[in-house]
Amino acid sequence: GLGGMNKLEGNTAMLFIFDKLDKHGIWMKDMKFPLDIIWLDENNKVVSIEQNISPNTYPKIFYPTEKSLYVLEGNAGFAKRNGIMVGKILNMGIK
Repeated sequence: GLGGMNKLEGNTAMLFIFDKLDKHGIWMKDMKFPLDIIWLDENNKVVSIEQNISPNTYPKIFYPTEKSLYVLEGNAGFAKRNGIMVGKILNMGIK
């Protein structure tokens, strides 16, 4: 993951792909900067978002409200800058 990294460049994000639909929990272990966490289902629909999560929240685990297959992590403000909201379909080029 992003733990231990000093930053993400610009408007980039890291995509995590899981093997099955589930309520995948994310924590801020070893993080050095705040994140937006975006959970998506098997159809690339945004099912849950947590914004501006501080590294100081560790060891709290953040869970989506619905099952997801993908998690997108970006710099704090990523979701707002890109107009990402629950219910939106993201075209990520994966199926």
